[in-house]
Amino acid sequence: MSEQQDRIFLSAPHMSGNEQKYIQEAFDQNWIAPLGNNVNAFEKELAAYSGM
Repeated sequence: MSEQQDRIFLSAPHMSGNEQKYIQEAFDQNWIAPLGNNVNAFEKELAAYSGM
């Protein structure tokens, strides 16, 4: 493989504007690690999407 093919290019981060709201929500609910309502909701949606 050439050096060019060994690279994994990353895209620039995209912030939609809700990030600070979700961070504040996690702190307000005292769920900063390792789980919380947002993680639970994500896992539930991912399971439904993947058929698990």
